[in-house]
Amino acid sequence: MQSMFMKARTALETKGRFASGAVPEHIADSWRRCLTHGLDPVGEPLDADIGIQALRETRQKHEQLLRVVRPELELLSTQIAGTNHMTAFADNRGVVLDAIMDTEFSLTKCAQTVRCGTIWDEGHRGTNALGLSLYTGRTSMVTGSEHYFSSHGLVSCVATPIFDSQGQIVGLLDASSEVAARQFHTQALVELAASNIENRLFIEDHRSNIIVQFHPRAEYLKTQSVGMISFDEQGSILGANRRAAQMLNGLEFSAMSKFRDLFRTDFSSNLATMRSGETVRLVDWLNSAFFARIRLSRLSSGPSSQNLALNLPSTYEVPGLPDAPVFRDEQVLNSLKLAIRSAKMMTPQYVIGASGTGRTTFAQAVHEANCPEKPLIAVDCRAANINAESEGLTGELFGGGENSRFLIETGGMLVLEDLSGATGRASEQLAHLINRLLQHKSSAKWAILVTENEPPKEQAHWSKFVSMTFAKLRQLEFQLPNLNERTDGALIAVSMMSRLSTDHQLSRSAIDALFDHHAPNNFYELEKLLTTLAIQCPATVLRAEHVNRYILRNELRDAVCPRCKGNNAKEAKCREINRVFSECNANIALAARKLGVSRNTVYAHTQTNVDEVFDQPRLNGPN
Repeated sequence: MQSMFMKARTALETKGRFASGAVPEHIADSWRRCLTHGLDPVGEPLDADIGIQALRETRQKHEQLLRVVRPELELLSTQIAGTNHMTAFADNRGVVLDAIMDTEFSLTKCAQTVRCGTIWDEGHRGTNALGLSLYTGRTSMVTGSEHYFSSHGLVSCVATPIFDSQGQIVGLLDASSEVAARQFHTQALVELAASNIENRLFIEDHRSNIIVQFHPRAEYLKTQSVGMISFDEQGSILGANRRAAQMLNGLEFSAMSKFRDLFRTDFSSNLATMRSGETVRLVDWLNSAFFARIRLSRLSSGPSSQNLALNLPSTYEVPGLPDAPVFRDEQVLNSLKLAIRSAKMMTPQYVIGASGTGRTTFAQAVHEANCPEKPLIAVDCRAANINAESEGLTGELFGGGENSRFLIETGGMLVLEDLSGATGRASEQLAHLINRLLQHKSSAKWAILVTENEPPKEQAHWSKFVSMTFAKLRQLEFQLPNLNERTDGALIAVSMMSRLSTDHQLSRSAIDALFDHHAPNNFYELEKLLTTLAIQCPATVLRAEHVNRYILRNELRDAVCPRCKGNNAKEAKCREINRVFSECNANIALAARKLGVSRNTVYAHTQTNVDEVFDQPRLNGPN
């Protein structure tokens, strides 16, 4: 037995009329418009195409818009569940300018019709999601037989318009599939992608203006649901995003021209407070309350601005490579050569090494040799677990997020620190991001380097999708040895001291004392030792005795010299002398004055401990 809808569908195809109540109102309205256009529902739609030359010119005209749209289109394609789907972007005439489809969908008849350059307004293609959204200015879903032309009955699609800051449609996003069951889930993804694009466009259009972000809840000020209004210095409204108009519903927003027309307070006093970095509370003329702040943004979107660091704890730009980094250890040098070759081929790689073994410097050197003019971005995957819950990693990095600083089209190197520590939503977002960067169809070239303390292991809490995606990165592994296992430790120490202090030089005996008796495992430990020497030692040339005095003695502050061992009273006195000596930063004269004893007494109790540890002759008197 036919449903009411299918009876209406049959009537449309056979009689050219239908019972309106049996069809969703928005679909019924569209069918009527199609009948008015004289379209035959059982015929073939006109294969309208603007042509190759016109398509090229149109894409050039919308080049900036397409740069913003493409990353979201790619992300949307990876987020849609299952297979057999496509995502597309059309301009404000309904002309498809960009499309991504999976292998299964590319083999369908629909794939041949929804191609770049084709026109999808209702007048040419009948009822379809793109054409309906273009006509109504709202998100539209058209499923199967709801399409006007019966030849489109196997496809279901969702489309939503993209608005500029003046409320004009600048384009449309569409997701189509032959699987209708997932369209409601897809609708939410398409709307989110459109919102991300609108916010990016708004920010780019008003970067030189004052952008005020507001939301009823303060914790939402860092999300994509924030309202944004652009003002000049006098408080005149220059533009707003769609979310702002929704929040201020009832105020006839389009008729407002001043800050004061919207909120029950003056612009200048609130501007001064927000410019200091604070969040203010605003109340509109309908008594709705909002939290507001200024969006701080760079003034341009040129190449130099794309290398600004993110103001987020999880994502940051790695600083430049130190001058003349040392790579003389045979194992490290061989790994570096192979890593550079891998990065040039865009082959993902793992760099394994304990914290402080030079992983960051290694990544910097690979980047410098591969693409020094492109961004080098690092993501702390453990910190990302916190940020992912509120802001979204992909938005932070490559578009849509209010704090985004980089365009995926720039290419460069992405360093994922402690990837095995990513959990929950962060691991899913990172997996989607990795898939985007590994897609060969993207013109962006991103080398991916993962740094870990230990060889990678699959985590039980990862989903199958995350595990499979992260496994793609395990193509090459390079092991960095601990500092005390490297053969270029002496050169590293000399290089590090030259950066820390131009007033000090390390002698060979000082280097031997550092590595033979203290054995720093990593760069952090070595830097701490050298900093201590540079700060405390007045001598220009640092020798073994200076290492003994200013470093080892701090570790022997509770020691007892051989002469005092076995006598409780003498041991207590000796410990007191060593403690005060350590607190005085190995200054014998100062320690003697505080203790009320001679410098020779302090020297005798402290130097004996050092001599015993190093098994060397005593120095001739205090220095």
